[in-house]
Amino acid sequence: MKIRFNLSYCLIVIYFLIIGCHSDDLSELSIPILQTSKITNITETTASSGGLVLSDGGTSVIKKGICWDIKSNPSITLSTKTIESQESSLFNSMLSNLVPNQKYYVRAYATNSVGTSYGNEVSFFTNQKNTIIYKKDGRILRLGDPLPLMLDISEDGMVDFTIFVELTANTQGDRLYVGINPIGPNLIKSGPPINENFLNMGLIISEPIGTVINQDLIQGQRWTNDYGALVIRNTFSNGITTYEGSWENSAQIVGIQNNINNSNYFGWIRIEFNKVTEVVTLIDYAFNSTLNHPILSGATNN
Repeated sequence: MKIRFNLSYCLIVIYFLIIGCHSDDLSELSIPILQTSKITNITETTASSGGLVLSDGGTSVIKKGICWDIKSNPSITLSTKTIESQESSLFNSMLSNLVPNQKYYVRAYATNSVGTSYGNEVSFFTNQKNTIIYKKDGRILRLGDPLPLMLDISEDGMVDFTIFVELTANTQGDRLYVGINPIGPNLIKSGPPINENFLNMGLIISEPIGTVINQDLIQGQRWTNDYGALVIRNTFSNGITTYEGSWENSAQIVGIQNNINNSNYFGWIRIEFNKVTEVVTLIDYAFNSTLNHPILSGATNN
């Protein structure tokens, strides 16, 4: 009995076997599975993130990175994304050109021949831009020094404030004045003028740490460019000594308005008076470089 070999039939069977196997392979492929890394190294304009590819979906990952936006669910259609060449399944990415004090949403992504998938979404705020200009000083002043301490807060070559020590005397005794003289349009926060004091000086207001320094005043306060007294030491002819003012043997802060190009910026100056040695120390100072924005007493950054 003869068996006829049908070539066409065999070719058809082989074709469907191949297609069937290929179809089974394709059905096992999928988009990648990955996680988004937490946000670290946050600054005003940059941050770090990345991702971890848990599964490549059965075929090689051809592109991966992170994408971000100020709206939720960022995608690779945005220009704000990275493309990483790291071969490891764990990769790191840098977010750049960010805006200070802004909330951003971030997702890691990975692409293979099947498509693109995204990791979990994470969000964060960039740091607020620091607008406070802060300087340490440390200079000292005592009675008999030839010149007062001159303070150029804005560093524009112009003296903004001077700190002085002045001694007056009469038949009742003597008075030691430690005070501040605002130059030109610069201002200090002070109490009302006192007629019996030298130059009618009022007592300068002490600002506790964390107090908001702005245009607001309470009863008995004023912004002024008059001389103001930090402390007054009274020594009477009978030997009794008394003190007036908030700076008696302690470091205190005075609120100021620093004038730059005819605009005033809120700030503070910290000064210490030692009652034993009668040495005055200019410790530090700061001002907010944003016009009309308040500053917290003692603050060195936002």
